[in-house]
Amino acid sequence: MARRNGKGRSRRRGKKTGAQQQPARVFDPDKHFMPPPVPDRDYEPCPVSGEPINDILTAIADPETGKPSDFDSVISRLSEQEELAENEHICYLGKGSFGIVVDQKGQKPRYVIRKRIQYEDEFEKYSWRRELSPGISRDYRPEPQPLSELYDEAEKTIGETGYGKNHSSIYMPRSE
Repeated sequence: MARRNGKGRSRRRGKKTGAQQQPARVFDPDKHFMPPPVPDRDYEPCPVSGEPINDILTAIADPETGKPSDFDSVISRLSEQEELAENEHICYLGKGSFGIVVDQKGQKPRYVIRKRIQYEDEFEKYSWRRELSPGISRDYRPEPQPLSELYDEAEKTIGETGYGKNHSSIYMPRSE
């Protein structure tokens, strides 16, 4: 496609002016809050190394006991159990699983997972983990409001009278 007179279809780039600028964001402490801190609690020593757990937020459940294990101790245990080549490393993949990752420099994809190791049961709900994240854990069950309580008077009237059942679109008056 040829351009005439060197002018093509281009958009102006640069500073936004007038109505295009977005208002500056202001911090509202009522909308943003910090979650409650991690409860102060003494946990049992790591079942892998026997040393105290430094960071409970990164702890991994021990497969035999279900107690929290230090993340670095688990990595060192897996490194001893597995035979690693020069360009292989142990890496945390998520949901309690680790993997042996091969670093292929100069190739795509650069990292390839050679072996997946499921260390902890991903479906088990551990009590020590539940207390760390009460609002965001997978065992949180919301209690929604029943649908019957969400209808307003206009929707009830339409449901009772059958208005709009013979039409492809239903008119819903605004309730104010």
